[in-house]
Amino acid sequence: MINSFISLILLLYSFNILRYLYGWRINSFDTKASYFPKVSVVIAVRNEENNILKLLSDLSLQDYPQDLFNIIIVNDHSTDGTLDLLNQELSKYPNLILHNLTTRLEGKKSAINTGVNISNHEIILSSDADCSFPNTWISCMVSGFNDKKIKLVSGPVTFYKESSLFNKLQTLEFLSLIGAGAGAIGIGNPIFCNGANMAYRRETYKKVFDTIDLNIASGDDVFLLHAIKRKYKSSVRFIKDVNAVVYTNAVEGFDQFINQRKRWAAKSTSFKDAYTIYTSILVLLVNFSTIYLLFFSLFHVDVFFFFLWFFLIKNIVDILFLSNVLSFFSRKDLLKWMLFFQIFYSFYIVLVSVLSQLQTFSWKKRLYKK
Repeated sequence: MINSFISLILLLYSFNILRYLYGWRINSFDTKASYFPKVSVVIAVRNEENNILKLLSDLSLQDYPQDLFNIIIVNDHSTDGTLDLLNQELSKYPNLILHNLTTRLEGKKSAINTGVNISNHEIILSSDADCSFPNTWISCMVSGFNDKKIKLVSGPVTFYKESSLFNKLQTLEFLSLIGAGAGAIGIGNPIFCNGANMAYRRETYKKVFDTIDLNIASGDDVFLLHAIKRKYKSSVRFIKDVNAVVYTNAVEGFDQFINQRKRWAAKSTSFKDAYTIYTSILVLLVNFSTIYLLFFSLFHVDVFFFFLWFFLIKNIVDILFLSNVLSFFSRKDLLKWMLFFQIFYSFYIVLVSVLSQLQTFSWKKRLYKK
């Protein structure tokens, strides 16, 4: 009975991943189209003194017409030297707008909402302060709105190339998430995107903003995506173009890694999108099944052979999908870590799912409860 249930889980999981593979492959359109709307790059910052100058430099080098975009930095009560550095740089960047959140507001969602309200431009493009961009970033991302039915555009994100095994595993997991999000968009049923590289129409944001819960610490990206998905059918696009890739840092240390993943997982109980909930449960069940079979295969030879069959099928499906995603990011070197990653990931994803519902997590020197 249990073997039949696990087989069903594996079948549903494999079908889902193969659909994402199809969605990933068909994500393609002309990003060279001549389309130049007015754009506001909105960045929420808190304690980013080590990153803010690089951020401004990258944005100043964009190939997008300088008179058609501005940069809105919203300072979320930084306690380091971020604000001082920004004030020093204001005169160097004529299209830079700096705003400090009022004392009654805090958090990334409030900061982004403030930036959107300050803007009067058609397109909002958002990222994080610790990211870097190619000079084609704005023009490539904005090209996705050449089709008037498109309301939100998601873009590719990856980590800087790493040296440690721990960071390689982080990159492998992160790119699997980026690929799954892109694949789901490709099949017309978006589940998530990454706030480090996304854009949306300002008018659309204003229409759905009231449905987004500002009290949830993270999820400025996924809850906006879900709100737009509910209101506008077939309105989300993924930009599968290397000229739109945003780079960011993996976390240092296992404690920080678990803390970050608890923050990501904590918002899952607030999802209202049925397909996203289904996918989350399916991923949790298939990884729990891996642990269950691995444990009982130590005591029963028949379970051991069933585990080998299960593990083989799952790996074949995952490698088929990930090899395509990793090829796009020029990271096929990570495939050699897949077998180790599969076991590590199963234990960690179950652990984080439990901890995210029981423990607090910190973010930008603030403590949050579930």
